[in-house]
Parts: sequence; C-alpha cells; structure tokens
Amino acid sequence: MDFFTKGYSALRGPAGQPQTALDTIVKLSDRLTQSTLISDRRAAVLGLKGLTRDCKADVGQHALDALLALLETDAKDDSESGRAILETLTLLCQAESKEGGKIPRDDLGLRHTDVALSSPAPTHALLALLPDNNFYLRLHGLQLLTVWLTNRPHLVQQHFQQAPDGPSAIEQLLTDQRDIIRAETLNTLQLLVAGNPPVQTSIAFAGAFEKLLNIIGLEGGIEGGPTVFDALSAIENLLRHNVGTQKFFRDLEFTSHLPALLLFPSPPPPPEDPVPQEFSLQFWNAHKINNAGAVISICQMLIAGKGDMNQAPDLGGLARCLVELALSSNAPMDLKTKALKALPPDPPLLNLITCYIPVPETNGEEWDRLPPEPAIGVLVAYALDGDFGMPGSVDVVGPTARRASLELRAAALSTFEAFVTNDLNARLYILGEMASPTPLPAGSEITRLPFRTLVRGLADVPQSPMTPESAHRHQIASLLFTSLIRGSEKCKTLARSIIPNTVAPLQPASQFVEAAMLANEKVPVDEEDDDPPQALLPTLLGNLAMSMRSRSISRERGERDMRDWDRVIVAYLIILSAWAWDSPVAVKDILEEGGIMTVLMEPVSQSTGIDVLVQGLCAFVLGACYEFNREPGEITRATLQPIFHKRIGADTFVSRMARLREDSRFRTVTPETFVVDVAVDDGTIPRSPGPLAVEESATDGEGEIWMDWAFVEFWKENYYTIQKSITNDPNSVTAEAGGNIDTAAVIANLKSTISTQQTEIERLQASLSRLTKEREEERETLNAQVTSLSERLSELSGEVEAEKEKKKEVEKEQEDLLVLLEELNVKRRKDKERMREKGLEVSEDEEDEEEDEEDDDDDEEED
Repeated sequence: MDFFTKGYSALRGPAGQPQTALDTIVKLSDRLTQSTLISDRRAAVLGLKGLTRDCKADVGQHALDALLALLETDAKDDSESGRAILETLTLLCQAESKEGGKIPRDDLGLRHTDVALSSPAPTHALLALLPDNNFYLRLHGLQLLTVWLTNRPHLVQQHFQQAPDGPSAIEQLLTDQRDIIRAETLNTLQLLVAGNPPVQTSIAFAGAFEKLLNIIGLEGGIEGGPTVFDALSAIENLLRHNVGTQKFFRDLEFTSHLPALLLFPSPPPPPEDPVPQEFSLQFWNAHKINNAGAVISICQMLIAGKGDMNQAPDLGGLARCLVELALSSNAPMDLKTKALKALPPDPPLLNLITCYIPVPETNGEEWDRLPPEPAIGVLVAYALDGDFGMPGSVDVVGPTARRASLELRAAALSTFEAFVTNDLNARLYILGEMASPTPLPAGSEITRLPFRTLVRGLADVPQSPMTPESAHRHQIASLLFTSLIRGSEKCKTLARSIIPNTVAPLQPASQFVEAAMLANEKVPVDEEDDDPPQALLPTLLGNLAMSMRSRSISRERGERDMRDWDRVIVAYLIILSAWAWDSPVAVKDILEEGGIMTVLMEPVSQSTGIDVLVQGLCAFVLGACYEFNREPGEITRATLQPIFHKRIGADTFVSRMARLREDSRFRTVTPETFVVDVAVDDGTIPRSPGPLAVEESATDGEGEIWMDWAFVEFWKENYYTIQKSITNDPNSVTAEAGGNIDTAAVIANLKSTISTQQTEIERLQASLSRLTKEREEERETLNAQVTSLSERLSELSGEVEAEKEKKKEVEKEQEDLLVLLEELNVKRRKDKERMREKGLEVSEDEEDEEEDEEDDDDDEEED
C-alpha cells in the first residue's frame, strides 16, 4: 500500500489539482536525484516507465541522466529498482523504424543511446549486473544490451573491451539453464562479437566455445530447435575472419565435435570401411536442415583457414564426413551443395563410398544400396546429372528447385576442378580411364563407369529440340573435360587417343536412376565400312558444326530452344579454346578438319542474330589456331591471315572478344558460383514475337550455366594475346603462352628443390650459430677460469714472497743468535782458562763440552 500511496502522491498535484505530464516527469526526475529513500526513487522510476511510452522525448530529456546514474548505484543494491531502471532505459533507447524498415538518423532511441554510450560507465554498470542470478535483472539487462548493440554496435564493443568483467559475465550467462535467458544470451552474443576480432578473442578465450558446445549437446545436437541454431551461429561469429580464434578452436580439438554433430561416427571408420547406414539415411526437418547448414559453414571456415589437409590431420575426418554427406547420403540438395563448397582443394575423393537410391513409388521411405565405388566417380555423375539419390533430380519441378539442382551440379563441377587442377597424375589417370577403362574383375558389383559416361556426354550428338537440361549436360561435360586438359600438353595428347563408343556396354545398375548408369549403347560399326572409329576431337568438331546448323534452323522456325542451342555451342567452343591453346598438334588437327574454318568464321562475321558469347569464343578459337599454328601442314599462318583480314577484319575480330568480356553472363561469374540468373532479354539475341517470347514469370528465379570461373580466369589472362595475334607477321615467332601445367610442374619441382636446399641451409646456419654460441660460452668460461687462476696465482705469489721475507728475517735472527752464542762460548772459554790459571776447579762436563765445541769448530773449518 505504501508503494501505491507514494506513486499516487507523486502524480497528484498540490491540493489535489491535476498536473500535466511534463510537470509529473519533472517532479519524478527531481525525486530520482533528491530523494534519500531507495523506495521513493523506485516509485519514481516506475512512474517514469509508465510515462515513457507516450512522452518518450520528455522523459529522455529530463530523466535519462538520472536513470543512468541510478544504473550504477540502485540497480545493484535493489533488484526491483534495477528491473525498473533497465525496463525504462530499454524503452527510451529502442529505435522505431519507419516505412521500409529504415530508422531515421534523428530517431529518439538513437539519440538516447548516444547519450547512454557517451561514456563507458553505463555499459560497465550493465555488464556488472549480468552475473546476478536474478531472472529479471538478467533478462532486462540482456534486452537493454541488445538494444544498444543494435543501435550503436561499435561503441558497445569498444566499452566492452575496457570492462574488467565483460567476458566473465558472458561466460556465466552461457551456463544459465533457463530457456529465455539462454535464448537472449545467444542473441546478444551474436551481436556483440560481430565483426570485432578483439571481442571475439576475449570471449573465446574465456571458455565460450566449450559452453556453446555444451548447450548444443543439451539441446539434442542438430536435431534440436532454434536454440541449437543460435548457438552454432554464435560459434560461427566467434570464428569469422579471426585466425586466432580458429587456431584456438583447433588447438583445443573442438573440431572433433563437428562430425559428431552431423551424426558422423566418432571416431571415424577406416577409409576402407563404409560409413553406417544410420548416417547416410536420416530424417530431415526444417530445424535439422538449418542446424546442419550452420555446422557446415563452421567446417568451411576452419578448412579454408587451415588449407592443406596434410598439415591438418585434425580436419581429415571432417573432410571425409563432408564427402559422405554430399555424395552418399539422403541429405537435401542445399546441404549437399554447401558440403561440396566446404571441401578442401584436396578432398579424399579416391576412397570408396556406398550410395543409396530411393525405391520407386515409396516417397523416399525405402532405399536400395548401390555397390561401393570411388567418390570421384560419384562426383562426376553428380555434375552430369544431379543428385541421382533424389527422385527426378534432373527433371525437378519449379524454378527454385531447378536452380537448387543446378547449384549442386555446379558445386560438384567446382570440386572436381579443384581436385584435378594441381594434380597432373589425377588428370592422367582419369583421361586414361576415359580412353581405355580398366577391366572390371570377375564378379564385380560395379555396373557403371562414370568416366565413360563423361565420354558419352561429350560425344553424343545434340538432338533437336534442345531442352535446358540437355544443354546443361553438354555444358557441364565440356567444363569437366576442359579442366582435365587445360594447360597440359601431356593431357591433351592423351585426350587425342580417346575413341568414343568403343567400350562394351555394362548392365545398368537400376532402371530407375538413369543418371547413375553407364551409357549402355554401342554404336555399331558396319563391317563393310573401312573407316576407323573417329577420335574425340573430330567428334567434337562435327558436333559443333551440327549444333550451328540446328541453331540456324531453330531461328528460322522461330522455336524456343535457340538459347539452349547457344549454350551447347558455347560448351564446344570452350573445349576448343582450351585444347588449341599452346598445342600446335591440336591446332593442326582442327585446321585439317574439313569445313571447320567456315563454321568458326561465319558467326564472327555476322552482325545480327548471333549470341555475343558465340561470336567472341569463335574469334578466340580462330586466333588461337593462328597463334599456335606451328606444325607444318597445308594450312599455314600465311594462308590464314589474308583469309581472316578479308572475311572478318582486325577491328571486327577485336570487337567480338571485347563484347564477350563486357557481357553480363561473363562478368557475373564468381569463384563462389557460376550459376547466373536467366535474363529475359539481355539484348544479345533478338527476340521475335510469338514462340520465342518468354514470359517473365516463367524465368523467375531460374538459373543457367554458361562458363565457369576457371575459364573466365583463362580468358582474362590470354584474350589480349589473341586480340593482337591476327595482326602479327605470319613469319614472326609467336609468343610463348603461359599457364602450361607441365612447365609449371617443372618450375614447382625446382622451387621445391630450392625450398628444400634453403631449409637445409637454414638448418646448417642454425647449427653453426648454435655451435658458435656454445664455443663462445666455453671460451668465456675458460677465460673466466684463467682470470680466476691468475688472480689466485698472484695471491699465492704474494704469499710466497711474504714467506720468503719472513724466512730471511728468521735466518738473519738465527745468524745473530749464532754470533751471540759464539761470543758467549769464547767468553766462557776465556773464563775457564782464567779459572784454571788461578787454580780453580773446572768440571769435566764442562771440559767435554769444550772439547765437543772445539771438535765442532774443527769440522766447520774442514767443511
């Protein structure tokens, strides 16, 4: 009752007269600073809290400073007062967004936040309240901190770094078992560490990783709810762009928790053993998909930050987990795409994996197990035909689903390119399998050869009408093959030996999954036909000519598949661009193919009705054939140059390649993805009314592939050389092309040797320095010993001299005593002689003594 009485008295004017809201706010503000009773100040805060919603500006103007002062005093002494202060400050600092979700710069909440954060004291006081176990203090304290972080994150982070108990407060909050507090803590933590490495480091070193992993475990791992996702997001934010926290995470072996979070067995099984079916076949819901995606994002950061798997054995099991998840599980396509993008450049793709396919008409509830096969083969199948583990993956319904399938195939293509780019042996092995597959052992369960499937994807004659899926299959097959031959004459030579349709067919693995089976058709050879089987390069040139003709027919008839034919043509031209580059033998084969020069020159010379990508690539192939035409033959550089100048012209030749470089389909390709949006009308192809018209709604969200990032880089590095080539003198020496992987291998070998020798030199220099230091130390020790001995010798010499002096003095004293004794003896003898003369008796002893003395004297004289 006392509380209500005081509150009513505060609002009631003198003599019961009503007051304005401003008068009440002023009175309550004065009470905050002048009242000596904490109960009165608490009542004033509650009154201001009630007025804040309607009079936010007045309360902030008159009471904000007093409330901030009470945050440092009353809040820690009285929990009720603290709760009221925190709630009031939260209302005052909360920004209000206008139309469009934007917050005006002059918003009251932002201005009040600026006042509150003008000094670090309020932030430090708020952080000091968080360790209090009171539910409402923690809840409203976290809410206020979240509001400040939302409005002015950098100021809060700066004050947090200066707070003595900031990281420990966050650590204590992470151990709170109450769901609401835990959720608010995770939300606040993500905002607090975003984009600030010092804050990330301080919180991580305070034990945040362990606490967050404990929360994930308590919530059920990736099968938990939103709390697990928030905890994983917090870990991701702590690791993002921070080498120190990533190293700390790896050093404490937290990486071993990540495969287990994805339900991968821990410890992982040996490479030769299959993973359990419980991992490959799981039930997926929305929360589980989101949580697994967050785990994969963390894996991607750790793998990208570490680099070489050979130097990071702790990430080896992680890489295998991602390979199995992407290629042999029933995970959704989006997760598989993320897993492929997260793989390192050298993933374990040579291991055998066991895939599963759904049983028809079971809605994915029953699955058949396929025989084990190398992961690299499954990866090629994914790139060519999509996820064969999902029903109808190559014929999915809806633009969003079709784009997701295309993103998965693009990710598989990128993984394949990264795997073979710097591994010449892998390229040669795959091309060897394409040319002459290794015979399968008797009784083998393997029923498909994925590399021969790639050969068929390259050699199959494009059929009309061309569909988007067929066009994409031709494109991806061409990009896969281009990554095998780019920059290596050895690989190009081996590719020239590939003869399509010369391998006996195998029985299909399943009539249901067409994408997973070997092409079981063999082109019969007429016994009366003496022509040998055609190699792959002439086959590709023939398919290019037929595609050009089919496109012309499609354009004349006004059919809808013109753009799809353009993609097929671009696919063949990309192969020819890479194959002709710095390969005189391949150039000779291309030039000797009948009619191919006309096929290539016609699109370049046309001014309308042709895609700029086709024009630019045709010009590039012609330029490469001119630049690298070094082998003797009927068609020489001198033959080609006048034809180019007459039929095309140097200016047209240059402009065609320049337009390709400016095209949006070229410019929007990135290392992350080369699936570009479908342009309804990009101006590159004239759209006639009728069948060619494409409704915008039909292409909403659609994606398409024209080229990959590797080809874009190849083009940017070399197109200028080709632009200038047509103007070069036919008899001049051509410039040496760069990017040759054989030369690069020699250079890499020499660099490795130099690096090894440099390492050995550094080791020997270190050993020499160590020995020199040891010798210096020994010399200093010996010098010290010599100095000590010299000093001791000087001391002993002084003592000897002193002893000699003493000896001389003693000898001198002895001589003086002997002289004195002699004098006494002489006197005594004289006295005895006088006594005898006077007749006195002299004792015999004395006479004996005298005789002895005389004898002694005689002996001395003889000596």
